[in-house]
Amino acid sequence: MMGSKRPMSPRQIKQMKGKMKTFELEGVEEVIIRFADKEISIPSPEVSKIVMAGSEVYQVMGSGMERPRGSDESATSLGVAYTDTDVQLVMNQTGASEEAVRKALEDENGDLAGAIVRLKTRK
Repeated sequence: MMGSKRPMSPRQIKQMKGKMKTFELEGVEEVIIRFADKEISIPSPEVSKIVMAGSEVYQVMGSGMERPRGSDESATSLGVAYTDTDVQLVMNQTGASEEAVRKALEDENGDLAGAIVRLKTRK
């Protein structure tokens, strides 16, 4: 019968948590989720890996931008790589112009968080 399982007791939950191992993945630049016709880009995400009973679960936190597949080109001015999606994300977060955002991204070597902080502290 469906739905006849009892809820887990606090003791069972505590035991399960004790068997889980969580790791923060440092230095992740971008997560891309690809579909047949589109992709979701999540620049500078926070990523955690949870290992339990031989299975791995990845938790991704960040702001994503949907785009058609293969439509985004990297900008390489001054040897700094960032995407049009990165520019749009920073523009949305700060309300700054595209020119100001591109300059901030170049000054911050493509670091989105650094560009956002730079632009928000100028106001």
